[in-house]
Amino acid sequence: MRKMKELLRLSLNFLAIVLIATSCNEDQKGLKVPSTGKPSEILVVSEKALWKSSAGDSIRAFFKTPIIGLPQPEPLYKIAQVEEDEFNRVLQSHRNIFIINIDSSISKPLVEIRRDIWAAPQRVVKITASTIEDIKSSFAEKQSEIVNFYDNAEIERIQTLYSKSVNIKTSEAIRDRFNLSIKVPADYYLAVNKENFIWLRREANRISQGLLIYTYPYTDTLAFNPAKIQSVRNQFTELYVPGPSDSSYMVVADEYISPVVRTINLKGERAVEMRGLWEVRKDFMGGPFVSYTFVDKKNNLVITLDGYVYAPNEAKRDFLKQVQAILLSFEFIEK
Repeated sequence: MRKMKELLRLSLNFLAIVLIATSCNEDQKGLKVPSTGKPSEILVVSEKALWKSSAGDSIRAFFKTPIIGLPQPEPLYKIAQVEEDEFNRVLQSHRNIFIINIDSSISKPLVEIRRDIWAAPQRVVKITASTIEDIKSSFAEKQSEIVNFYDNAEIERIQTLYSKSVNIKTSEAIRDRFNLSIKVPADYYLAVNKENFIWLRREANRISQGLLIYTYPYTDTLAFNPAKIQSVRNQFTELYVPGPSDSSYMVVADEYISPVVRTINLKGERAVEMRGLWEVRKDFMGGPFVSYTFVDKKNNLVITLDGYVYAPNEAKRDFLKQVQAILLSFEFIEK
């Protein structure tokens, strides 16, 4: 009997040690340094020869592709490159990392897409292949998934930052009007609040950012037609978004460049994303906008969430991504 008690005591002690060690390991795994790096920036880790090869050319060309819907060319992402032996602990904390590596021992290219390896929040993509051509083909096959991976991370970071300081008044106005929860930063104010239209503004020096939310009854799938979306936007902005001079107002600027649209899955529902330029009729203001149009099925309403930027003589990519992040924070409020 004494032996059984002693064995039981030893077993419990061993189990306690195991649990403590496991807990410590999990805590250590959970402790990630904060990620570093600028918005819309990717750190590429690659040998110099590989980066100068046609594989590097294709990767640079893709990330330097101009973003659709901006008045001046701006790349998808800024690229900085380091060699593998320079990739130290400081650089490992970068927010967006892209690694390419040649390994002649593998028979099939490997594309790894992972989160929070060395820091948090962090996104890491690694392509390993036995040849330069396999690097190129693997990247070409996965580039849409890769850029969406980085894009979503940038949006999530902005949303996390904005969630720390929310304008309760404007958020409540949106909830009451549209049955939506949207995390609007504290420095936005309510400019117009109508039954089916809200205009929120942020004014800082020479930079303006705005959010438009509007709705109308859903009757048929014409609501997803790009011409219809543009027409409805113009109707609302002519009524409620005046320019600085008498009788001036905002409209879509499509004389030279038509808006670009794509159908997407948004919170499990069909939606149309539209990117284009706006201008003020009878004045000289203008800039980019992005909008999302979808149907509130419970209330049989078409809803459009629209964000615009006015930033003369400034790069606009990151400002537009900021309003996009606010719009995409929306959730339907369950009643």
